[in-house]
Amino acid sequence: MYPSEGSRVIEEAVKESVKAIKPYEAPQAPVGVVKLDFNENLVIEEEWVKRLLLEAARSVDPRLYPSPYAQRAVESVANFLGVNADYVAVSNGSDEFVDLTVKAFVGYGDEAIVVEPTFEVYSLCVTVAGGVVKRFLLNDDMSLDVASLLDAVTPRTKLIFLCSPNNPTGNQQPRNVVKDIVEESRRLVVLDEAYGDFAEYSAIDMALSLPNLLVLRSFSKSFGLAGLRAGYAVGSKELISTLRRVNLPFRVSSVTEKVVELALNRWEYVKSKVEEVKRLRAELFKALSGIEGLKPYPSNANFILTKVVKEGASSASVMQYLAKKGFLVRDRGTLPKLENCLRITVGPRDVNVKLTEALREALEAGGSSRR
Repeated sequence: MYPSEGSRVIEEAVKESVKAIKPYEAPQAPVGVVKLDFNENLVIEEEWVKRLLLEAARSVDPRLYPSPYAQRAVESVANFLGVNADYVAVSNGSDEFVDLTVKAFVGYGDEAIVVEPTFEVYSLCVTVAGGVVKRFLLNDDMSLDVASLLDAVTPRTKLIFLCSPNNPTGNQQPRNVVKDIVEESRRLVVLDEAYGDFAEYSAIDMALSLPNLLVLRSFSKSFGLAGLRAGYAVGSKELISTLRRVNLPFRVSSVTEKVVELALNRWEYVKSKVEEVKRLRAELFKALSGIEGLKPYPSNANFILTKVVKEGASSASVMQYLAKKGFLVRDRGTLPKLENCLRITVGPRDVNVKLTEALREALEAGGSSRR
């Protein structure tokens, strides 16, 4: 078989729903550049994380398989939350649960409502599965029109995705809004709380009493373990059992299982860092508010969405300027309702100070503001 024939075979065999999808591309960070683009927790000490990993590696035998369905980690999370282990599942990052949930509930032609602007993985997973992404836009102030959302539900709607706090806007819908959607929609609601530890509330307690609510949590943000890939889901016994049916038994490594246990046992340290991030977030918001040409939005996460409102400037041009100064931030200007918006991770105080100086430099060239 000639190479061209092989390519044709692959092209003909690949699912139609996959053909139009572009692989995820992340910018490579040059050495010495400060990453404020992926909402990693730079306030957690790197050495603390490395000690955690070293202790975990020393305490497991990597020649042996981990526990099926990460049961050891499940028990660690359940003990931490004070719930029955039947209500918990653990996998490689909370976004893996997005994929598993879609696999379990969305068939060809089924609908999933995605409240936008938000994390793009929800739509990606639905599209790959052959489902239909039904995009529902937030209001201009990023609030959610519950009545209109419920009107969008059809007999083909299987899932509703909500992010709380929302990435990339940073705001969190009121608790009663989430509860109303879960109770009135009569559909499975997936509530992504990857940034939940930085927020006003968690809906984990609701997931234990409402059978159609699945709450996702991550170790990537508050725990500073983005490189490890670990997350968990909380929901009814029936929901968790369903997710196991579409999961593979040995996805989570034994080292990851142990790190989850050790990290949860050190919650007081993590909690202190979460509180520090909140204080730094308030400081950064105040500093950004004082820069002519920027409009930051209040946040309940570990990042701040900031709109470039100066004539002649754009989110893309400011992002490029910051990159030259050694800072990577995320341009979110192509998402609906987020024209000229940057998403900036809250870093340590010294990093935030230098970042705001660079932002001021980027915008101090003439022009009027569009506030």
